[in-house]
Amino acid sequence: MRINAFSDVCLRVVMLLAASPEGALMTSRAISEAIATPYNHVSKAVLRLRELGLVEVARGRAGGVRISAAGRVASIGWLLRKLDTRLDLAACETPAGPCPLLDGCGVRGALRRAREAFYSELDGIVISSQPHNQPATRVFY
Repeated sequence: MRINAFSDVCLRVVMLLAASPEGALMTSRAISEAIATPYNHVSKAVLRLRELGLVEVARGRAGGVRISAAGRVASIGWLLRKLDTRLDLAACETPAGPCPLLDGCGVRGALRRAREAFYSELDGIVISSQPHNQPATRVFY
């Protein structure tokens, strides 16, 4: 399995905030620099993480982002499930329409089960427990 770049950025943001001192606020710009990812991608990730309740956002001049209590206990599997917008891993379509093998094919179901097994394996890993002091590599170039 492979996670998309947006999910990768979201994981990096939560891990970075979890490594920050308790209650400390970081600006989206500072997060962007720390995880070597463009500011606009970080801003979108922060917005989604806020919707999920994993981060708290304080607006204004002295504002910023900090991890929430829910963010400290969230698992990688849970977060990736929430961020995965794909209904199926296989498109099962041809230029002419649906795949002619669709009725008797079990690939879609097998891929769905494989994806759930992937997430289940990550359910036991709390995001905030991961190493935080590794140098970040760029996600987008």
